[in-house]
Amino acid sequence: MKTVASVCSTLIAVALLSAPAFAEGRELQIVNYTDFEIVAIFGMRQGATEWGENELAGDIITAGETQTVDFDDGSGYCMFSIMAVFDDGEELVSEDINICDLPAFTYY
Repeated sequence: MKTVASVCSTLIAVALLSAPAFAEGRELQIVNYTDFEIVAIFGMRQGATEWGENELAGDIITAGETQTVDFDDGSGYCMFSIMAVFDDGEELVSEDINICDLPAFTYY
């Protein structure tokens, strides 16, 4: 017969082993097939009211380049809006993007 302590220890071990899975899946490859450089990428999880930080942190995504962006904000959410800012000043917002199920997001 298992004791409460052994059951709790088992549950804690399972939770700790599965914790990294909750952190995974928030990386998204941004593919730039436009003629412009992407100078900033912002994400906003569903239900949030403000854009997060620039995920490129000073980098750029040139035409034809792909860069992996990590949208993990610790919330566990998968549904995000993504805003790309291009070097000509244009901002393009894409809503309801499931970053957990989508390996890449392409701008044409």
